[in-house]
Amino acid sequence: MKVTICKIAEIANVSRGTVDKVLHDRPGVSDAVRDRVKQVASALNYRPNLIGKALAGQQRPKRIGIIVAPDYNPFVSDIKEGIRTAEKEIRDYGFIVDVRVLNTLEEQEQVGILTSFTDNDTDAVALFSIDSDIIHQKVNEIIRAGTPVVTYNSDIHDCDRMCFVGQDHFRGGLVAGDLMAKILGNTGDVLIITSLMELDCHRERIAGFREGIADYAPDIRIADITENQDMKELAYALTLEKIRQYPGIKGIYVTGGGIIGVGEALKTLGREIEIKVVCHDLVASTRELIQQGIVDFTIGQDPYYQGYQSVRVLFEYLLTGKKPDNECIRTRIDIRCKSNL
Repeated sequence: MKVTICKIAEIANVSRGTVDKVLHDRPGVSDAVRDRVKQVASALNYRPNLIGKALAGQQRPKRIGIIVAPDYNPFVSDIKEGIRTAEKEIRDYGFIVDVRVLNTLEEQEQVGILTSFTDNDTDAVALFSIDSDIIHQKVNEIIRAGTPVVTYNSDIHDCDRMCFVGQDHFRGGLVAGDLMAKILGNTGDVLIITSLMELDCHRERIAGFREGIADYAPDIRIADITENQDMKELAYALTLEKIRQYPGIKGIYVTGGGIIGVGEALKTLGREIEIKVVCHDLVASTRELIQQGIVDFTIGQDPYYQGYQSVRVLFEYLLTGKKPDNECIRTRIDIRCKSNL
């Protein structure tokens, strides 16, 4: 049986108006009557018609703008799938999700997209963010104008964003350092290939990795840190260059995308078994490299959930005014190797 306000009023022996006041926390009802109405509503498992509430008085659809990392990094497809799932769930409530995929990791492109969101009266924003001064200024400007902002995958500091959805990247790097120490036998040189140091997630992973190496294997030396902007072609060229420059390299830690380029470079040099590799994200190319024995460990971060939950947090806030219980919504650290692939 569908539970209605009329049914609650009938059982509680009050008027529909009284029930409406109680359910919407308005004054004008005694404590005794308020408690009775709430008890009846709870016993009947009453749930408000949120779709009707969302659509009532709404002159236009609510728009959530979301910025996604360049999709030449294959893990982005899982983020987009999570966004699409959330979009289907909230469509009937009068919501539109405007997805913008970055072409580059340049801050000016991101600023341009944020400006277009503002110009199009976007009601809320979720972004994979470059952590730079110009982005800080733009995001703070959006927040001051009353638009809620959620960051996901890579956080941004010094702004009043509502929450961050993603992994504890420092701890993820710490785990990577622990794994690398074990497979190298606590000695040797390591090359770090990172996406972009202006991304908070990669800075945190590197900091965690450094601490892990220092704690578990102080004799391991980080030979170099180089940026590939998640591009497999650049990762290939840099791997060849750095191994020739530092012939003592025994391990490679890849904090972001481009792992397939690293694998191809190691095969080119004939050192795909000798040099140990730890990376992040469980995508098709990483699976293949693990099966081939080129990648030893990868650390997953549940990108599907990141995309999905970023949209859901903003939807629930715009619909009900409820903020998340926690400032950071963490995804799990998922360690995979050949035996549990």
